[in-house]
Amino acid sequence: MKWEYEFGEELARTCPFGLRCPVPGMGWILLGTLGALVVAPIAIPAVKKAGKAIAKTAVKGGIVAYEGSKELVSEAKAELAASRPEV
Repeated sequence: MKWEYEFGEELARTCPFGLRCPVPGMGWILLGTLGALVVAPIAIPAVKKAGKAIAKTAVKGGIVAYEGSKELVSEAKAELAASRPEV
């Protein structure tokens, strides 16, 4: 049991390529950073394109909702004015 603990502890302190790292897990952080640098040029334009389409749809939906609410408010005002007795 002690051997397994020491072996696991040693794995936590080593870099992925078998090098010694000063901080436990630092090698995995470096690998993640390198992976992000490789994937970023591919992912950023795709996210940008999708984000633009989503934003455009949201703005159009907001405009439609605004126009619909203006119509509802004017109808409600007309109904309230018709239901009030004239003094």
